[in-house]
Amino acid sequence: MIRPGALGDTLLMLPALTELRGKATVHFVGRQPGLDYIKDAAFSAMDLERGGWHRLFRDQPFLSESLSLPVSEADRVLAFFKDKEGIIGQNLKGFFPNAQVFVFPAFPPKLKRIHVARYLAQCLKSAGLPINGDAVMNKARGRPLISGPCSSKKRDRVVFHPGSGDLKKNHSPEFWLRISQLCLESDRLAQFEPTLLLGPAEISHKAFFEGCALGQKPMEILFCPEKEQLLEVLGSAALYIGHDSGITHLSGLMGTPTVALFKETDPVQWGPLGPHVRIIHRQKADRKLLELVKASVHAMASVDG
Repeated sequence: MIRPGALGDTLLMLPALTELRGKATVHFVGRQPGLDYIKDAAFSAMDLERGGWHRLFRDQPFLSESLSLPVSEADRVLAFFKDKEGIIGQNLKGFFPNAQVFVFPAFPPKLKRIHVARYLAQCLKSAGLPINGDAVMNKARGRPLISGPCSSKKRDRVVFHPGSGDLKKNHSPEFWLRISQLCLESDRLAQFEPTLLLGPAEISHKAFFEGCALGQKPMEILFCPEKEQLLEVLGSAALYIGHDSGITHLSGLMGTPTVALFKETDPVQWGPLGPHVRIIHRQKADRKLLELVKASVHAMASVDG
């Protein structure tokens, strides 16, 4: 199974992989950093950028025993790519002559309002794998699929993630400062420690937030935390608030109470999955959006972590 993508794209493969565990031996090929979070759901997890997988994209892949792929045999090969010229499909058939080869678009059409995780499950089912889309979605929404470190069971912080890999999805830093202040003023969240997560795309926001006052509580700012630290932070959060981003998908799948702010993308297709997820979608007026966030904070902060 080959499906490269960013963190969120890869995480949305996890519900289907979890459903197939014990039913099929899956070798999964994708990209970092998502591989680190889903590798336990597959028999093996390989980086598309290593091991010779680049040969799939050549007009002439130079098939030979010395230039084979890390996996040489399979009953089925499923790939999720834009392959208009059919090059990837032909190369897969060359490398796996005895396998059934299926090449699917990486995502459902934008006008087809189906969740990406359900779309992926439907593709796997059409390739003959023992999987049910309803079961996949129900389990992903009913229980956490990713476990964090077990060192701390106490939820003692509120986590804000004011960015994503696409600026069109994001609200302004000033808006996020107001959300942070609103949460710290809430009676339900007053005892929790505020933490701000920033990734490479938000490096320009770091100085802005460092210079802002948030009353008596200092804001912990974490820039590009490593996997274990990120899992520990999300696993110890009483509440997480973020945009449509890979970190938001991770928070939802861990079972952390999650409020996701969708500005441009469609939550029907891209909504984070998990047992404690609330989505706020396309409220253009900041004042109205803040009211909805406040109501969501009140509701989600009461979830028993």
